[in-house]
This record gives sequence, C-alpha cells and structure tokens, in this order.
Amino acid sequence: MELLKRAGEFHGDICGGIVMGTKLAIYGMETMGMTPGEKDKRLIVFTEIDRCISDAILSVTRTSLGKKSLKPMGYGKFAATFVNIDTGEAIRVIDLGANKKDMEEEEDETVEELIERIAKTPAEDLFEIQKVSVKIDKNDLPGKPLEIATCANCGEVVMDGKHHLLGGRAYCTSCFSGSYYKILDE
Repeated sequence: MELLKRAGEFHGDICGGIVMGTKLAIYGMETMGMTPGEKDKRLIVFTEIDRCISDAILSVTRTSLGKKSLKPMGYGKFAATFVNIDTGEAIRVIDLGANKKDMEEEEDETVEELIERIAKTPAEDLFEIQKVSVKIDKNDLPGKPLEIATCANCGEVVMDGKHHLLGGRAYCTSCFSGSYYKILDE
C-alpha cells in the first residue's frame, strides 16, 4: 500500500490506472529479481502508453526520463518492458484487464473496490509476461552523452546521437524532417 500511496501522490490521485500500474510495476520488478520502490541502476523500463499507468510505473521503479532509465514509446498499450542492462534479460508485462473486450462489469467499481480487488488478485491473473529481446543503442543508455553535434541549419546542440547526417553535415530532427512546433515571427 505504501507504493500505491507514493504513486498516487506523484500522479495527483489514485485512479484505476495508478492501481494497475503499481501492481504491474511491482510484478515486473519482482520477476526481474529487483526490489520494488528502490532505484536499481541496472533497470531500464519502456512504457507503451502515456496514461496514468506510466506515472505509477515511474514511481514504483524509480526510473526517470532525465536519467535515461525510462523510455516512453507512445504505442497506446497497457504494457511495459523491464530490461536488466547488465544481463540483457528483458520481460514485457501486459495488463490483461485492459485488453479484455468485455470490461462493463468493472466500470461501476469504486476506486476502493478496485484497490481491494487488485490487492486480492494474484499478479499472474492480472498480467501476462513475455520474454523479449531489446536492443538498446549505446546512446540510449544512462550516463553522460556519448555523441554531441551542432545542427548545421539552426545551430542548436543535439545530444545522444539523435542528429541526422546529410552530405557530411549534422542536422537536428526538426530541421531534417520537421517538427511538432513552428517558430512564430515576432
């Protein structure tokens, strides 16, 4: 319950995604032989959805974007992959409840009832574990940047090998293939 409370505080409240994400993260870490709630420098976690469940996973695993140990993938799926970077062992944990076609019975459930139900249900009944292989580029590992380049077009610095080469010159992604933002003229 302490990890659920911590996840709820980080997220701002305890909702269904926080409850399931907390249980998923605990199950994933325990399966990997790691201690839930404690930072483990061997762990990298890929989350597949940008919803509440990812906040719970971040909180329980103590991974972070800034330390390069949390990798959001944006697939829109209730799943996460846990990788031990020392051994290369990796598992993908899928929330079976989120993948059920008939979820009507749980729609009227209160958060308190959900917490109680999830607490009583064995993790094996809530989640599926897949053994997977994950190739992680050396630039995506935690630690100091290995490659730094300056964009030939905008002059901004690009770290971690995220630049693109064209004609022997480095370009940031925004200049190379477009951006999510547009700079407005003043």
